[in-house]
Amino acid sequence: MKRYHFALEAVLRVRRAQEEAAGFALAHANRKRQRAMDAHRAAVTRRDAFVLHQGEQDHASFRRERDVTERRAAAVIAARAVFEAASDEASVRYAEWTAAAKLVSAVERLDERRREEWRLEEQRAEVAAIDESALAGWLAETALIETVPSDPGVPA
Repeated sequence: MKRYHFALEAVLRVRRAQEEAAGFALAHANRKRQRAMDAHRAAVTRRDAFVLHQGEQDHASFRRERDVTERRAAAVIAARAVFEAASDEASVRYAEWTAAAKLVSAVERLDERRREEWRLEEQRAEVAAIDESALAGWLAETALIETVPSDPGVPA
């Protein structure tokens, strides 16, 4: 009985390595996206936590509060842009990982089909060997019966 050998084993190994690399890139992009989301939430929290003074105040205090408010609003906008860029990157990495996984799956299905064909061929060869052995035994038995002189008085 010969061993099963998949001709595209090297291709399957390469595709699996590509899928694994794509998975690592996706995990990295997702971590980056999570950090960007946390930074955005922190910026929103800092912006919302700032309390403006009510009532009369001098011109310098007013400008200081306005500058702080504008900087915090700009920080929220910038954090949102970083989050959106990280989300886009994660989407691209997900698409790459999905494509790599589909390629691996296609080669694995081909391997499964080839392995099943090999099993069927091995079963056919085994059945043929059994049939040949049984036929050889039967032929030997009939040859032995024909060579043994029979006594005309004794039924065979």
